[in-house]
Amino acid sequence: MRTDLATESRAANPKLRGVTETVREENGLVCERITVRTEAAARRLDKPIGRYFSVTMPRETLFERDRLTRAAQFAAEELSALLPETGTVLVVGLGNRYITADALGTKTAEHILVTRHLRRAFLDVLPPDTRPVCSFCAGVLGVTGIETVEIVSAVAARLRPAAMVVVDSLAADVPEHLATVLQMNDTGIAPGAGVGNFRAVLNRETTGIPVIALGMPLVVGASALGGNAAEELFVTPKDVDLIVKNASKLLAETVNRALHAKNLSVLQNLLQ
Repeated sequence: MRTDLATESRAANPKLRGVTETVREENGLVCERITVRTEAAARRLDKPIGRYFSVTMPRETLFERDRLTRAAQFAAEELSALLPETGTVLVVGLGNRYITADALGTKTAEHILVTRHLRRAFLDVLPPDTRPVCSFCAGVLGVTGIETVEIVSAVAARLRPAAMVVVDSLAADVPEHLATVLQMNDTGIAPGAGVGNFRAVLNRETTGIPVIALGMPLVVGASALGGNAAEELFVTPKDVDLIVKNASKLLAETVNRALHAKNLSVLQNLLQ
């Protein structure tokens, strides 16, 4: 199995010890919370010890504004549980902006409500508890010639944020999970791992700060569709352009709601 989704790995090992699960449901949205507690379970699932929250939504969520907003709020409540209560947060868009199915992270970063640069210039009009947030896109090794972890670690060392949220496209093993599952975890991410293009892991150990990964599966192995497709071949939905456009808004709104909570509408009005 080649998948970034903890729910798929768990489904393949339903009786595995060292794993706990809880489920939350609300208005057609479901969050499965999986906690990997032991090294043995981590090896079997191919997922590091930590927490994995997967929000499953109806397929039409990305194409209806009201549904998208409700999903973002639901997911933001889960993301808040993984974030520190205070301190600067650095949001990093991962992936290749020139490949549509891999551009989710970079497009999400474009919609993040950044406030770190405003705290001095607009201190008199900002809500006093405005959280410092900054964002950038790291690029990919084939374009920059620099490993993502090297770029991200350098920025984090300079800014010293309380936590980092990294956003990336994911890979699934089940076609029905494409663009219907939003996964977040507190264990970081290995960019490209889901499609076998392993890069250095982004986590607390490699960056020096807590790393929360956020993403949505946009590719599935062709072998999962049946037939004699090669294992290294991956496919993506035919309307992936529209999916990425809307999914990036969902993920960004999820992050914005989690980080700015009650100040979100005020900040949006100030920055328009």
